[in-house]
Amino acid sequence: MGRRGLLILLLLILVLSGCSTSSTGKTSAAATAPVATSTPKPLPNATQIDAYLSHLAATGAWTGSVLVAHDGSIFSKGYGPADRDAHIMNTVQTMFRIGSVTKQFTALAILILQERGKLHVQDKLCMYIANCPQDWRPITLYDLLIHTSGIPNYTDFTDFVATWNQPTTPAQLIARFKNRPLDFSPGAKWSYSNSGYILLGYIVERVSGESYATFLQKNIFTPLKMEHTGYDDSHPHLPTHATGYYAGYVKPEFYDMSVFYAAGALYSDVEDLYTWDQALAQHRLVSQLSLNAMFAPHIPCPPHGCALSTDLGYGYAWFVAKQPEGRLIYHLGRIDGYLSYNGFYPASNVDVVVLSNLEGTNVLKIGTTLAGMVLDK
Repeated sequence: MGRRGLLILLLLILVLSGCSTSSTGKTSAAATAPVATSTPKPLPNATQIDAYLSHLAATGAWTGSVLVAHDGSIFSKGYGPADRDAHIMNTVQTMFRIGSVTKQFTALAILILQERGKLHVQDKLCMYIANCPQDWRPITLYDLLIHTSGIPNYTDFTDFVATWNQPTTPAQLIARFKNRPLDFSPGAKWSYSNSGYILLGYIVERVSGESYATFLQKNIFTPLKMEHTGYDDSHPHLPTHATGYYAGYVKPEFYDMSVFYAAGALYSDVEDLYTWDQALAQHRLVSQLSLNAMFAPHIPCPPHGCALSTDLGYGYAWFVAKQPEGRLIYHLGRIDGYLSYNGFYPASNVDVVVLSNLEGTNVLKIGTTLAGMVLDK
C-alpha cells in the first residue's frame, strides 16, 4: 500500500472510532461527558456566623468544629486546639468522640434488620436474652429505643467510673444491670437509659452474626463513604483525632471505649455527620416508612422538656422539638472531654452539626443559635 493509501486508511479508522457505539447501540457518554463537580455555595451570612464562633473561641467558651448547611449552601470551619500540647488546631475533618449521637446509628441498625425481616421493634426483649429476668419479660425493643423500658442506667451506678478503664464485652456490660430491679414499669414513662442501647447493640450482633462495629461499617459507613466515622479506639491518634478536655483544658482520666459500646463509642467529623443527615433525609438506607417512625415523638417529654423546653417528645434516638424556626430533629452527645450536637429542620432544609473537645461548651445553644442566624429568627 502506498503512502497515500495508508494515510486514507488511518483517517478512516479515526472517523469510525469517533462514531463507535456501546453494545446497547447508544453513544458512549463516559468517554465524552465532562466530569461533574459541585462546590457548595457559601452561606450568605457566613461572616456573621464566623464572627459569633470566633468570639466564643476567643473567650474560651468553646473549641471544636462546626458545619451549617441551608439549601445546598454550606459553612464549615474548625476553631481552637485539637491538641494543646502538640499545637494542632481543629479543622472540619478533625474527628471527635460523639457520645450519645452514637445511638442514632444503633437505632438505624435495628431498622435495617427490621426491613430485612430479621427482627421487629415490637419483639419482646427476652427473645434475644438468655436467662432473661422476669421483670424484663414485658419489655420490647421499642421500649429500649425510646427509653421507656425502666431498666436502670448503668452509667449512673456508683462504681461506673471506678471500672471504666477496664475493657469489657457487651455480655459483661449487660450483666452489670441484668439483675437490678426496674426503676418503673415498662412503658410507664420516659427516662433516659444508656443500658437500653447496650442491649440494642447486643441484639444487632446476635441477629446479624457480626460485631456491632462491623455491622455499622458494612451497612452504613461504607455505603455512605463516611471515611471519618467508626468505632473509636481507646487510644486515638493525632493529628486526625481531637484530644478531649474538661474545663481548663484538663485531660480526663483514661477510659476504655468498650464501656460505652452501642450507647456512645463512635467517633465522627462534621462533614460525615452532614452526609449521614442527608442520607436519612433522602431515605438512602431504609424506607420512608421506617424514617417516619424514627423521627416521630413516640413518648412525651417531662414537663420541662427532655433537653429543650420546646421538646415534643422522643423518637428512635432523636429528640423532636417545635422551635420558632420549625420542627427540629436533634440529639446531643457527651462523653468525657467531648460534646456533640446534630440537628436539622426538615421543612427549612437547615442542618447544623457542632462537635467540641472542651467540656462546658454549650453545643445545644450554639446549634440553635446558628439555625436562628441562618433563618433570621
